[in-house]
Amino acid sequence: MGQTIIEKILSQNLGRIVRAGDEALFEPDLTLAYDYPGYIDSYERQMEELGIPMVKKPEKFLFFIDHFNPAGDTTHREVHVKTRNFAKRCGIRLFENAGIGHQVIMEKGYVVPGMMLIHFDGHVSMLGALGAGAISVRNAVIEALATNQVSIMVPGTLRVNLTGRLERGVTARDVFHTLVQRLGPSGACALCIEFGGEGLLAMSMDDRMVLCNQAMFLSAVTAVCEQDEKVDAFLRDTAQRPYSHVVPDKDACYDKEYTLDLATVSPVLIAPPSSANTAAIADYEGMRVDVGYVGSCASGRITDFAQVLDVLEGRHIASETRLYAVPSSVQLQKELAANGMMGKLIDAGACLYYPSCDFCFGMLGTMTAGEVALSTGTLNIPGRMGCTKADIYTASPYTIAASLLKGKITDPRTVF
Repeated sequence: MGQTIIEKILSQNLGRIVRAGDEALFEPDLTLAYDYPGYIDSYERQMEELGIPMVKKPEKFLFFIDHFNPAGDTTHREVHVKTRNFAKRCGIRLFENAGIGHQVIMEKGYVVPGMMLIHFDGHVSMLGALGAGAISVRNAVIEALATNQVSIMVPGTLRVNLTGRLERGVTARDVFHTLVQRLGPSGACALCIEFGGEGLLAMSMDDRMVLCNQAMFLSAVTAVCEQDEKVDAFLRDTAQRPYSHVVPDKDACYDKEYTLDLATVSPVLIAPPSSANTAAIADYEGMRVDVGYVGSCASGRITDFAQVLDVLEGRHIASETRLYAVPSSVQLQKELAANGMMGKLIDAGACLYYPSCDFCFGMLGTMTAGEVALSTGTLNIPGRMGCTKADIYTASPYTIAASLLKGKITDPRTVF
């Protein structure tokens, strides 16, 4: 019996064949963490309680400061200081003022096909766009710091075969939430989503990152993509280790399989208060919109801002609306400046901000009661953008741009 991609990745890590349902102690190729209260700032104390003075293999860890940046008060600044001091004492590489960690680690070439990585943040699944197995372990990062190992059960796999091509105005975000709508929010419960097929290979790396980033909203453990020359091109000048593509066997055993024709996908909204509420644009068309946000680890890349400009270049957002444009990394911010896109976004009425997670979880760009936002952030739960009495609708950059152009929810296919 053949193996899926995630089974091959975990078998390679362990040095012996494992299959879905097997549980073992794995030594991650990299363990990742960022500066969120209750995590990195507590690890040093936890290690002291365990009687473990140092990390044995610091080269297998990467830390990031990408929240509360710049810090707005002394409490959050203290989290940064503790993160920096702990990393320095243990010899762990720390990235600060580089952008959102999930994006930065890919740009720096730390992630290649076949690697196994862990993080307490579920959106680490985004690294699967490069053919890596990136798994959220929530509170088990301290286990890795203390022992260099973590106990994981090998997940089964939902194979998603993508065929056809997307219509203009339709995006990878629409694709993923169409899957949520058709399979249900538990459609990949405790599984790895394996994306493949001709439709996937026609997608850009940015698109694949969106698909994998959202895995948790199908209740998946992680997601991974088949690899091709686009992966090689992405890694050509940056890959920090040799690699080969991880290919599923023809007789791999899948828990579930689903085929989606991309030509059948239309723009969707995800209505509050849950990421499971996929709805057609028509259900909300004409509703007033106050604010749009394009950014986060899910959608703050060049493709996302190109979609915004496909609608807004030479135009301007409606009066009394606001658009926050926040690239996912400093590298992307520099690229937007160099290729002229930053100026065009500003001309269209966008407010450009420094790369961080702060808009996504409500530290910046907060809303007030009764306001309506369209967001590419990771969640639409009440309070996510700073106010529990405001409504957040998750949408694609195309839909956000079209809606802010009109001042009301608008199908982007109608504005070209």
